[in-house]
Amino acid sequence: MKSIQTTLLLFFFLFFFLTCENSPQLDKNGNIQLPSVDQDFDKSENKWGFINKKGDVVIKGNYDDARNFKEGLAVVRKIGKWGYINQKGKEVIRAQYKAAWSFSEGVARVLTFDEKMGFIDSTGEFVIAPEFDLVEDFHEGLARFYELGAFGFINKKGEKVIPATYDQVSNFKNGFAKIRYIGKYGMIDPQGNTIIKTEYEYLGILKNGLIRAKQNGKFGFIDTNGNWIIEPIYDDAKDFQYEYAPVLKNEKHGIINKSGDLVVPLTYDEIWCSGEKIWAVVKNDKYQLINIDESKITSKSYDMLYSFSEERAGYQEGYLWGFLDERGKPITPPHFGLVWDFKDGLARAAFRNGIGFINPQGKLVLEPKWVDARDFSEGLARIQFY
Repeated sequence: MKSIQTTLLLFFFLFFFLTCENSPQLDKNGNIQLPSVDQDFDKSENKWGFINKKGDVVIKGNYDDARNFKEGLAVVRKIGKWGYINQKGKEVIRAQYKAAWSFSEGVARVLTFDEKMGFIDSTGEFVIAPEFDLVEDFHEGLARFYELGAFGFINKKGEKVIPATYDQVSNFKNGFAKIRYIGKYGMIDPQGNTIIKTEYEYLGILKNGLIRAKQNGKFGFIDTNGNWIIEPIYDDAKDFQYEYAPVLKNEKHGIINKSGDLVVPLTYDEIWCSGEKIWAVVKNDKYQLINIDESKITSKSYDMLYSFSEERAGYQEGYLWGFLDERGKPITPPHFGLVWDFKDGLARAAFRNGIGFINPQGKLVLEPKWVDARDFSEGLARIQFY
């Protein structure tokens, strides 16, 4: 089956566009990955700046790298140091950090040249001292940290409210965090109380009142008390979306409801939730959109489909891309080299001479004249100059 990764890689070489971020990633075990300690940043030949939705350059290309605006500020780099600018391009927190991340829940995580991480406020003052080797962004008021080979959580005072005792933890979401201890998964609440015992081979997240769980090599769904609501009989499963969840058995995918009944039979090579009550299905390397009653939304099959974002989804025919609306009707023919999701009312599209932006009606509104461009966020998009 073709993959999105393969397609993106093809167009990376075709258009020479850098589409990855330098923000920290998690490896397959969920551990935080940072740039190596001895990594140096060179001065970029093509500088980064920002445009508004009219295409006007509102922040000149003075930066070797940049990130999207979040909570009114954007992370920027000058050679090997990171700082923050506001939407007028003023450097409100000078470039002084070895690494820096976007603001989240009112604070931003930074890495000093002493290899310690802490949190600053919008004035650049430390609100949590840089004393952590590894710490993540705040989610629902708590941030996971790593200490002496284990994970725990701090609050916004920097207090270690849940000690580092777990092999791995997830961020808090919907009031719960996954934990892994001695190879088994469970869940805790924000006070550190064990809500679900660590007795599962895997746990998903709480969605629609149920949690995907794996036991004895099979997947089912439990409630927040750890009771099996849907017995573990599937080879794989995805979290519930809009009262339904995709499942896999004997190498075929279908969809179940919260009672465990199959509402879409196990006949597809792949299924995922593509939008509100819209499901993308794959059979024989061809992609379509269906309703939960298996009636087809798209009248034809495609070589690739994206999930919906702002009521639009990218589709691929041959080597070219276009967009569909939520009725499955094409709003553009397949004539773009590559497309990205709609964000903040506009979507990036790749042309031979650069990246431009189109509106929800499929009209090109910002000419493709940038060597690289990223999605709009808070009304501005970062672009790289030739």
